[in-house]
Amino acid sequence: IRAVAPSIAPAVDPVPGPDPAPATPDLPSLIARAAEGDVAAFERLIAGHQAKVYSFALTFASSRDEARDLAQEALIKVYRSIGSFRFQSSFSTWLYSIVKNVFLDAHKSRASRERALETPIDDEAHRLAEASHAEERLLREDDRRALYAALRRVPPTYRTVVVMFDVQGQSYDEIARALDVPVGTVKSRLKRGRDALREEIFRQREKES
Repeated sequence: IRAVAPSIAPAVDPVPGPDPAPATPDLPSLIARAAEGDVAAFERLIAGHQAKVYSFALTFASSRDEARDLAQEALIKVYRSIGSFRFQSSFSTWLYSIVKNVFLDAHKSRASRERALETPIDDEAHRLAEASHAEERLLREDDRRALYAALRRVPPTYRTVVVMFDVQGQSYDEIARALDVPVGTVKSRLKRGRDALREEIFRQREKES
């Protein structure tokens, strides 16, 4: 197939909100056409998801170019799998379950280059407070890349949930369906992921001091 999503990487690393409402009411028609090989129909289907897929890829990649390639790989996998969509979940939930699997597979294949840090977080209240303050600083536009760097050091199981909930704005139920886990597991992973992210940001702040 010809390349899909040729302009997937925007000029500024995005932190998008929840999925926009579907731009077209004929979702079944677009999916049917895409399943028959209509690339234009597929491009309409993913138009509202490209920036979010790219920002998700940034948390698994070491550079913007690598994130662009990883996002492209994921969307091609979605394109090739479109015929298996059975409307048993929302299209976005189905799409992100595939995207998530592509990213996790890529992470596993690059295990020697990307080591997840799993050091338990210190429970001292003043350290958590400092980490939280550092996190707020990193959320500013000028520190966006530092936040992505910290996210890349969070174990992928937890990182995925943090990105889907805090960055992409998906609900507990949507994430549970996409990951095929109970809602309680989503909440547990989200807490652990946030704790790990705070610790990474705290370490980053210590290095800057």
